[in-house]
Amino acid sequence: MDITSIRSILHYLSKQILPAKFETAQQPEPNTIQFCLRGVNYQTWLEVSWNGDSPRILKINKPEKVGRESTLSKQLRYGLKYMALISIDQNDYERVIKFGFAKKPRDEISKYLIFELMGKHSNIFYLDNKQKIIAVGKQLKSSESSFRKISTGSIYSNPPINLKKKPREDESFQSWKESISTVPNSLKHCLINTYQGVSPILTKQLEVFSNISDSEIMERNIDFISDANLKEIFKSWRIWINRFQNNSFSFAIFNQFFYCVWFSDKEIKSEKKIDLCVGLENYYDYHLKQKKLELLSNKTEGIIFKQKNTEKKNLNMQYDLLLKSENYEVYKEKADKIFTKNEIKKQDIIKGQKLYKKSKKLKRSRELIKERLNIYKTNLNRLDEFTTLLENLNSLKHEELFIKIKLVEEIMEEICNEFNINQKTRRENKKNISEIQSSPIQVKTPTGLKLQVGRNMRQNDLISFKFSKKGDLWFHAQESPGSHVVLKSSSQEASEQDLQIAADLAALFSKAKRNIKVPINLVKIKDLQKITKGGPGCVSFKNGEIIWGNPTRGEDYIKKNLKTVI
Repeated sequence: MDITSIRSILHYLSKQILPAKFETAQQPEPNTIQFCLRGVNYQTWLEVSWNGDSPRILKINKPEKVGRESTLSKQLRYGLKYMALISIDQNDYERVIKFGFAKKPRDEISKYLIFELMGKHSNIFYLDNKQKIIAVGKQLKSSESSFRKISTGSIYSNPPINLKKKPREDESFQSWKESISTVPNSLKHCLINTYQGVSPILTKQLEVFSNISDSEIMERNIDFISDANLKEIFKSWRIWINRFQNNSFSFAIFNQFFYCVWFSDKEIKSEKKIDLCVGLENYYDYHLKQKKLELLSNKTEGIIFKQKNTEKKNLNMQYDLLLKSENYEVYKEKADKIFTKNEIKKQDIIKGQKLYKKSKKLKRSRELIKERLNIYKTNLNRLDEFTTLLENLNSLKHEELFIKIKLVEEIMEEICNEFNINQKTRRENKKNISEIQSSPIQVKTPTGLKLQVGRNMRQNDLISFKFSKKGDLWFHAQESPGSHVVLKSSSQEASEQDLQIAADLAALFSKAKRNIKVPINLVKIKDLQKITKGGPGCVSFKNGEIIWGNPTRGEDYIKKNLKTVI
């Protein structure tokens, strides 16, 4: 979060919530704290994160209650209980925020919460009235920081002074140009390296606000930018400083992906006015979820890749053993030759017995090796199924991000459980299993029959056995990993159109979805059987028939008719 956004949030909080009583705190993630403040007629939740990738302070809606309490949240909750937030301080372009708490609104400040939102050096401090650190987000040893040691019990000291130049509205164009031209570089880096409070997003905002024909001016070397264009940037620069110092803020989205808090309503085309706090919360919520989804997907893909290599290695090892076991007859023939000699010594008898023993052992091992080969092949097929389930998450482009995150988490958990993979997870009390588990996709066919599509192994298992009834029909891509699809035809007879739509969806949610046509197995639920010790979603069937599914037609249908994904 850039300094302009931080300033805008603090300005809102100073105007709207001071003074406010501290109520409670919780820590949903290792580097994020959420706390509640209550005024006379309102309740405000704040979220502060000192995560190095996305440090931020936001006003948020009431969050879900976290099951397990962290030490930091306990210390805040008990230390600040019944105390009032009476001051919020932040100087100029500094990224240090100080919250002052007192027993009553007019009393002296006796406790402080300090948030340093400075990239990878971000941190949170809980101090007493003598600036002694009671609790801290990240402790630093003297060996980890040459500037200051951070630990509970020590006295808080300010972070290093920012030696960059402070932006001034009264600075002349010539002085501004000379300051940023000291070391020739792109205009973007010249501004960031010279002045306090400048971030990459601010340079983008200045570029858009200036409305210069060169849309990539910030990436141009400053020596090759004309004075006319620089003056336009300078005008926008002074407007930003003025609005920053006068706390003139409003939220706006521009270029679809970027936001700004200092554009006025007249300066950007917007269909409706968005509240600043709501806009910032929604923006960060979306992008943080997008980032979490990407990290989870990459982690799951990494687990699958690593496990596949392990299974392939074991498979190749068994093939080598099988090849060696084919030599059992050779050892038998060698032993036979020894015992057909005219003269047999004691040593020959011992050698011959060893050869017979080895031959029998190799012969017996062949069946065991073949069993192991089948196990490793099955494991590789299962991993292919998990890969397909992961890829199928992108089949619905406009699906809510929290649903995708939940599905990826469940797929990763299923892989780890099935292959006994230990994953280090943060300790937390999970809610009731019914509240945290996802549900299958459900759509209706043209005649009104329900169609269910599993998105992970657990869902496949549920719709194929627990949720199904006699008379329902089961669909799955032939000899290709994919989702189970169940047509609820037990309530009424399915038409040809219903069967075709079900086949199209089975094709869409399969590994073969890039083909024009996909062969689909159509099986009655009564002919479906669960494979013992095969893991969730492993089935066998009899008396099936083949119909052809069209993935493109399935995608078009589900876009138009999808209503329920929980």
